[in-house]
Amino acid sequence: MWGELTRLVAVARWSASGRMPVNDTASAGPQEWASPEGGAPATATAAVAAAATASPAQPTASPAGAAPPAANPAPASGTAPQATPTFRSWQPGIIPLRPQSFGEFLAAPFKAMRFNRAVVLGGPLLCMVIAMLLGAAALWLALTDSSLALMNPSEQFTGIEAQTIIVGIAAFLALVLADSVATAIVAPGFARAVLGERITLSTALRQVMPRIGHLLLLWLVSAIVATIAFAPGIVAIAVGAGAGDGGTVALGVITLLAFLVPVGLLLGVIAPVARCALVLEQIGVVAAIRRTFSLIRGRFWWSVLIVVVTGTIINIVMSIVQNVGGLGASVVIVLAPQAEWLAMALLVGITAFFTVVSYVFISAYMGSVYALIYVDVRIRFEGFDLELARAAEARRA
Repeated sequence: MWGELTRLVAVARWSASGRMPVNDTASAGPQEWASPEGGAPATATAAVAAAATASPAQPTASPAGAAPPAANPAPASGTAPQATPTFRSWQPGIIPLRPQSFGEFLAAPFKAMRFNRAVVLGGPLLCMVIAMLLGAAALWLALTDSSLALMNPSEQFTGIEAQTIIVGIAAFLALVLADSVATAIVAPGFARAVLGERITLSTALRQVMPRIGHLLLLWLVSAIVATIAFAPGIVAIAVGAGAGDGGTVALGVITLLAFLVPVGLLLGVIAPVARCALVLEQIGVVAAIRRTFSLIRGRFWWSVLIVVVTGTIINIVMSIVQNVGGLGASVVIVLAPQAEWLAMALLVGITAFFTVVSYVFISAYMGSVYALIYVDVRIRFEGFDLELARAAEARRA
């Protein structure tokens, strides 16, 4: 109740001061979900324009003896009437525009999947299909490359063909980017769903594709941090196991565990939320990391709890789905013992199908969770709910 009263008072102050920004959707240029610090906005569609504007400054108090501003100041000539948020604008889409509860973090991803399935589910599916096709092509070229002598033991290794190397590198990069892009492409779809808007997969791709290099660099930074943190423990375990020194192995395990928890928590929360800031605000890697640290500083452990609980739940559910798929594949093998080639083809097909399904749902669900963390901390610390509500009201008008 107190939060609602505070929000209504804030809206009344903005309306009375006459300093609310004009939201003319017919003439406003495309902007993005920019941070309050400002900066040159990147191109995005006009549907997010009003929601992406920087947080305005609070109106200053009137000096003593000054007359209070008029309740409904007349707009200046040539300007559009100002959009004041109404009650209906506080939930224009899949979530209410207020700080989110724990239950809403569990339910909102499913709402996003239903509301904007073309992006939230279609984006991860596209990434998975591309990665699997490139991986299959690289495997086929490696097996059929006569220079590698993998299929014919009588031949000798004489080298490797250039096309095998090129496709192998492309497959590796696709696998590396699959997770990052699959969760990053969910962010535009979820952000629009907050405003009650649907977008196509091509629109989300146009917003994500210019950031592919930044997403790869962010993954590389995360990999370097993980390598530096975990390398001492792994090396100590390997050296101790080779020399038969149990003390060195124990020291390596302790070192590994000491870095595993804090680094894992940082990379599991900061990097995914930074992807959302990178895509939605169209900023660089360093700026996205700094922005994420500044936003989550007061909500870090709460964000960790959300990521751990939601990740555990969705992985358990998808593990059950994969086990059901494996059981179905086993039944197929039992029922078709004489047709080995058919049984093997069905086994591979069923396994691949359930692997793709689990990957898509995990990426869609966790990508929505990361996007909601980003929106939630902006609502809590930057008054982003007022900006979103004004954008929703301007669209309704």
